Amino acid sequence: MEINRRQFIKASVSLMMLAPNAMLANYSKQNLLSCRTNQEGEHFFSMLDSDGSLVLDIKLPARGHGISLMEKERLVAVFARRPGNFVWIIDLITKQVIEKVSAVKGRHFYGHGVFVHDGARLLCSDNAYETGEGVIGVYDAHNNFARIGEFKSHGVGPRDVKKLSDGKTLVVANGGIRTHPDLPRIKSNLATMRPNLAYISSENGRLLHKHEPEKEWHQLSIRHIDISGDDKVAIAMQFQGKPYLQPPLIAVQADDQPIQFLKAPEHIQSRLHNYCGSVAFNGEGSQFAVTSPRGGTVTYWSTEGDYLGTHQQLDACGVSRALNRSRAFYISDGAGSIMRASLNGAPETLLETLPEASLKTSYSMTATKWDNHMISYAV
Repeated sequence: MEINRRQFIKASVSLMMLAPNAMLANYSKQNLLSCRTNQEGEHFFSMLDSDGSLVLDIKLPARGHGISLMEKERLVAVFARRPGNFVWIIDLITKQVIEKVSAVKGRHFYGHGVFVHDGARLLCSDNAYETGEGVIGVYDAHNNFARIGEFKSHGVGPRDVKKLSDGKTLVVANGGIRTHPDLPRIKSNLATMRPNLAYISSENGRLLHKHEPEKEWHQLSIRHIDISGDDKVAIAMQFQGKPYLQPPLIAVQADDQPIQFLKAPEHIQSRLHNYCGSVAFNGEGSQFAVTSPRGGTVTYWSTEGDYLGTHQQLDACGVSRALNRSRAFYISDGAGSIMRASLNGAPETLLETLPEASLKTSYSMTATKWDNHMISYAV
């Protein structure tokens, strides 16, 4: 069913900028890309402009998840949700699906990937599900995205995969959880799981170094990451152990240094319900935001790992930097809204709840659920 523009979202937009004179400074047009599900259970890849107008809406064969942008060519790869079997390549200029990539026998996609080598290759996080080994599939963008090989992810359950500023080094979030498409949501190795963050050469698959949580937290699944312009890694995790425990769910890491695990104040940490959904740095790389859809909570952190504050947003999960708005984020949720939120860097100035006076709503939308991830790019 087609959704017309009156029915679609023009994104519930919240301006939590606490420095009024900076509210309109350094703002430029950008588009937001995410997957969604409508009230009939149909799945879409959608693109909005930064005012919330629908620019593109393409129906998918199943639920989508992560999105990777080849900015120079204005192409995106849209990944199926785990255990998915499709990656669609979409031209943002012509607004057409130009390739439909299917998982090869014995593999399924884990929902994420990244373009490397100036867009010549698409790398996808895959599961070799008979052995449980994580792999990175290699696809040739210059040959209709044909699969030309794979290499180890150096862990189990590779989820997110990003690249450093050199364009060659991968950072892979190996979640540590073994699954099989015959039992798609069953986690079969929780007692023995060993998640890690692996740095890998995209040229030959060589492991450069990897980092694991301490043994006490071996059930702390490393799920999603973002990388700043100076190659700092922000990490969002999900705990698979006893629910009454409260391990750190957020971390930062850089170079070959150990993972630095972070905890919010206890009353905030408990709101996260041991589950973080997505993570993104702001445009200047000074702060990052982490969403917790189960807790309806978004936490804000400095790049150095200082807790800065939080706000509540029901089922918030997708998060992306607002380009050229140095400390702002766009945050999507399962209730159909997208918020633009920021804080000025001082914890005491953050609004813990969203006052009605700060809402600037152009349209409301209750007939859609935004999926877990969102990215943005300058128009």
